[in-house]
Amino acid sequence: MSGVVSRLREFASNGPVIFFIALTYALTWAFWIPAHVFELGPQGLKLALTVSGGFGPAVAGLVLVNLQETARKSGPRRWSGFLVGVALAVFGISLFRIMDGFGVDALAFPEDSPSYVYAVMALPVLLCGWVFSSIQSRNPRLRALLGSLVPDRRALMLAVPVVLFLPAIFLGSNLLADLLGMEYKAPMYTTMSMSAAMAFMFAKLFTAALLTGGNEEYGWRGVLLPTLQKAANPLVASLVLGVVWELWHLPLTVGGVYGDGNPAVITLLRMTAIIPLALVLTALYNSTRGSIFLCVLLHGCYNSQTYLFFGSEIASILAPVLVIAILVYMRFWRADRVYDPFAKKG
Repeated sequence: MSGVVSRLREFASNGPVIFFIALTYALTWAFWIPAHVFELGPQGLKLALTVSGGFGPAVAGLVLVNLQETARKSGPRRWSGFLVGVALAVFGISLFRIMDGFGVDALAFPEDSPSYVYAVMALPVLLCGWVFSSIQSRNPRLRALLGSLVPDRRALMLAVPVVLFLPAIFLGSNLLADLLGMEYKAPMYTTMSMSAAMAFMFAKLFTAALLTGGNEEYGWRGVLLPTLQKAANPLVASLVLGVVWELWHLPLTVGGVYGDGNPAVITLLRMTAIIPLALVLTALYNSTRGSIFLCVLLHGCYNSQTYLFFGSEIASILAPVLVIAILVYMRFWRADRVYDPFAKKG
């Protein structure tokens, strides 16, 4: 057994990127292929397996960093971070009931789900607790990478602009379309009352940030991005991460989560959105001293606010222009324009 662990440590140290990607795909696809390709079990089980698989990048990152750290620190284990993660996950799962009320079938969690479905749903709750426990980990590398899950004062001040970032683009493009007399599909928020729209946005944002999107950031931006940026500039690192990130969704694409059609075509079309998002998240990470909290928040906003605010196709023009402006402003082609979580803080 010690020989296997030694070889894994050697692999994690010598090929961390390949190790991370391989383990992430294996962990996630083990849940997503049965749920979406073969569609095994009731609807509630599909949700439980989907949420569990979404923690693949986070678990792979935790395993990688723990294997890289050979020294074991002494001292009592602290459980408050774990309990906070568990409490947040339980609250997030309870919000799926609200989602059912809005007819979001992909996230249905029927009350009459078999008892074993609830047992499976306990897994992402425990995984969320494990991730949050890393804030207090005795592993200094883990604390350096994921300690920013707890927002500092600067991150809290930037939270509002992050939340308003996408609505500003969507609503601005819709307003411009109105001025130009262009027709477009009415955004979802225009079809419901203000109170219903706010309830939906809160439930969708919270669940997306914690369980169905934002939880990926613990691995993608928390571990893989700083690892890639050790050997590449932000532009190359983001492009590599964006391609890996999209291909990771393949079981969902094959299962029809993103619509019917040729999975290869859907994957290519989705890359036109996910790679710019990867670039923006890299910019956010590097400009906020590696704030995983803000990356989780922006990812959750992307997965939730599109439902409410997207309408005019003008947004598809404004978004690339904005991304290019960010790349130029932050000089993404320069290797020294990165945040190193292990650098000594002056």
